[in-house]
Amino acid sequence: MSAEVRIAGAAWDAIVRHAAESWPEECCGLLIGDGAAIVEARPARNVATDPQRRFRIDPADHFSALRSARRSGWRVCGAYHSHPESAPTPSETDLAEAFDDEEFVHVIVRPGARPALADAEVAAYRFSGKNVVPARLVRVP
Repeated sequence: MSAEVRIAGAAWDAIVRHAAESWPEECCGLLIGDGAAIVEARPARNVATDPQRRFRIDPADHFSALRSARRSGWRVCGAYHSHPESAPTPSETDLAEAFDDEEFVHVIVRPGARPALADAEVAAYRFSGKNVVPARLVRVP
């Protein structure tokens, strides 16, 4: 398990933009790469019954991302979602619903004020059991 995760600038920008456009609801999506590097962020529809407080990735979007990742030689290595009004740290719900896979990257974003999307806060974590392990997210060109 790497303590550092590299993320392509285009993927970072897509996550931040998705969070801002979805506000006040939570956005969600999948991360494509190998776990140490994220090369693409794939937005997904949030099909949660209360999208302002929860997220649930649309299964059709999940399968589409899996197929796309396989075609490009990558895999779905993580997921992202937003906390529209709170810090980008795992909530009790995030912890309760996370599965135990320390290679899976969880990115959480708090959107910045529009149009100053540069104000967004973005953080990455891995879950091992009920332990939350912060990962250093490094934006690369």
